Parts: sequence; C-alpha cells; structure tokens
Amino acid sequence: MASNREVIFGGGMKSGRNHSFAKCALALVLGSMLSVCLAAPIITLPVGEVTRLSYTGQERFNDTNDNNRPDVGEVFEGVASVTGILGATSGADFSSQLANKEITAHFHFTVTGHSSDFSHLEFGLLPGDFFNLYVGQGASKNFDPSASDADARASDGQLWLGIQPGPFFESVNDRQPDGSTLNRAWADITANNTGYLLPQEFLRALLGSDPQHFIGTQSHGDHAVQAIFDNRVAGFSPYFPRFTFSIFGELDIFAVPEPATWLLILVGMATGIFFAKPGGRLQRKNGFAALDSSWNRLTVLQVGTTPR
Repeated sequence: MASNREVIFGGGMKSGRNHSFAKCALALVLGSMLSVCLAAPIITLPVGEVTRLSYTGQERFNDTNDNNRPDVGEVFEGVASVTGILGATSGADFSSQLANKEITAHFHFTVTGHSSDFSHLEFGLLPGDFFNLYVGQGASKNFDPSASDADARASDGQLWLGIQPGPFFESVNDRQPDGSTLNRAWADITANNTGYLLPQEFLRALLGSDPQHFIGTQSHGDHAVQAIFDNRVAGFSPYFPRFTFSIFGELDIFAVPEPATWLLILVGMATGIFFAKPGGRLQRKNGFAALDSSWNRLTVLQVGTTPR
C-alpha cells in the first residue's frame, strides 16, 4: 500500500522524490511549449474594444493626363505615420510605445469610379495596389516625410499589417456639406503580424458612425470586415511636388488575443490544480479535463466569424 508521500501517476507506484521530478519535468515541458507558441506582440493593443490608430501623412495624386481630375485608372499613393493608439470606447492610451517604435504606412490606391462632378470617388485594390503598415525600431525608426526617400523609409520596418488585392475592399470618397472630403474604407486583411486575431466586425456600427454609402448607384450599409479607415485632406502638402496633399485619419481594428495567449492562462490554471492537489490521480485528470473543455469552447469562439 502506498504511503501518504506516494502517489499513483500513470498507473505506477512512485516515491515523493520521483513525484517532484515529474513536477519539474512537466514544468519544463509546459515552459518549452509556451515559449514556442506564445510570442509577445510587437505592439500592444487594447482588447475587447475597437482599437483606433490615428495617423497623419502625405499623399500624391498621379494626374497622368494633367487635367486636374481624378479619372478612372489614376492613382493616389503616399505615406503616413501613426500618432496615437487608443481604445475607442475606454479611451485607454497605448501611445507611449511610439516613443521607441514607429508604425508607418505606405499605400497605393486606384480610382475605379466617380460621379459626373467628381464629388464622389470610388477606389479599388487593383494589381499593384496596397495599404501596408510597418513597425520600425532602431535604425528603421527613421520616418521623415520630407526626405527624398520617404516611401522607402515608410516601408523599411517589419511588416505588421497588410491590405492587398484579393479579399474584400470597398472605399469611397465623398464631398461633405462644408466642402471638405471624407474617404471611408472597409477592408479585410491579407497579412496579419500583429500577434492578435482580427475578427470581422461591423466596426462602424460598434463606433456609432454613419456607414451609408454608394457604389455606383447602389446604396450600401455597413460591412463586417477586419479593418476600416477614415481619411481626410488637411490641405496642400508642404513637400510639393513630391506630395500633393497632407492627410490625417484613423484606422480601426478589433484586436482579440491569439489562442496562445489564452493557452498560457488555461495551462496556468490547470498546472495550479495539478500542483495544489498532489493527493490523487483524479484531481490531476480533472485539472487537464477542465483545460481541454475550456480550450474546446475557446476554439469555437475564436474561429467563429460574422457573416458580411
């Protein structure tokens, strides 16, 4: 019969010393597993609410026929730098990270339609178009819109988020009653290196902003997508002719921790159960059964998507 210092583990009789060894071995295995599957995001984002990335930038209108009109097939391209990272609902400010890192953008959009008076424009992501965000650190934290190589400086960091041709993309630019213009876009993401899941959400509905817009003569409402952005013109660029306009705006996403983050929490809970109750096989089994059950429920939540 086993003494109080002996436990049944895996069907065999083990001494208290061997049980301690088993604890250490388990801790090493769990630590190795977590170090492989869990990497801290390069930029920490608010979770459980919309993340708002505010930016300023410079935009170039490639007027290929020199008629001062944005005709179909002509391109708007440019660079931008994120100036703030906020929780859109809570106001939680994560912008301090931008002291030693930068998030920059390099973009290229093609005009795909317009109204007869050009008060309404539509943009697409055609082959060669993109909207990419990069994180710069050290030598690559070098963004300078006045530099002759501003495009290269905006894109020499680590690719963080990419919106490229293929998935859903819809963008309109409309003249406002005060004479200004507002560019609104809905997009799914092709490259996500943020360290977070970015589910499809009705982001404008969550933010309480007006989603109504037209594509051609068809009225569209909100779309369930991974990202939206609103862009405005601040005036003519001080770096003309390299750039035409100064711009500002917001990019919104909804960040959810990746499963590896939840795994760390769940494994920690199960390990606590295992180590706290060494008196029997049942407790350990139940601890890991709880982990398995929680993980299955989590997986269902994480992979679920919202229909567009």
